[in-house]
Amino acid sequence: MDGNRDGGILIVCAANVCRSPMAGLTLRRAFARLPDYDAVPVATAGVSVDGARSVCPEVASFHTSERWRELADLHRSRPLYPEETLQATLVLTASRGIRSSVVAAAPERRRRVFTLQEAVWLGSGFVVEPGTPGMDALAAFQRYIDDHRGLRQLPKRPRRLLPSRQWQDPLDIRDGHVLGAGAHRRTVRTVDESARELASLLTGARPRE
Repeated sequence: MDGNRDGGILIVCAANVCRSPMAGLTLRRAFARLPDYDAVPVATAGVSVDGARSVCPEVASFHTSERWRELADLHRSRPLYPEETLQATLVLTASRGIRSSVVAAAPERRRRVFTLQEAVWLGSGFVVEPGTPGMDALAAFQRYIDDHRGLRQLPKRPRRLLPSRQWQDPLDIRDGHVLGAGAHRRTVRTVDESARELASLLTGARPRE
């Protein structure tokens, strides 16, 4: 699932142990059952990786299928290399902050870089033509969401928040590791839901449970 390959999808978070591998596993799981998409490269990396670490247990145990476990066991975190951003057709990040880091390293590819939530939000009207090869559909999707960037209004921050509530950027998926077990589980579920929705937009298939 990881490594330098021309084209395809590159998913980036901070440590590359939770959010990006979860999104990568979910996309590969969705693509595997579609002949036109099973060869679409999906790679993951992190902007602040500290050694080659295994995927977090919450992600590893999210599905019980043998293939999921196999791919999760093979994962080792790795840093993002600038050339990967240059090669990828679509780069997805966990947050705006990480998106900024990726763009700063490869500004000429900024039109290909989105947060995962942003790509789902902007791509809601995308329709893939039946029979379109997976890589062609991916390129068309990238152009579509880039053309619509800034045209869809995001939810606005409430004027007042309760003291116990913290505003969360709708384009971000927070790092649940630092927020406790419950928040960690919610983060993993959110990544899975968003990645499945992205896969359905790209392929024209209904999200797989």
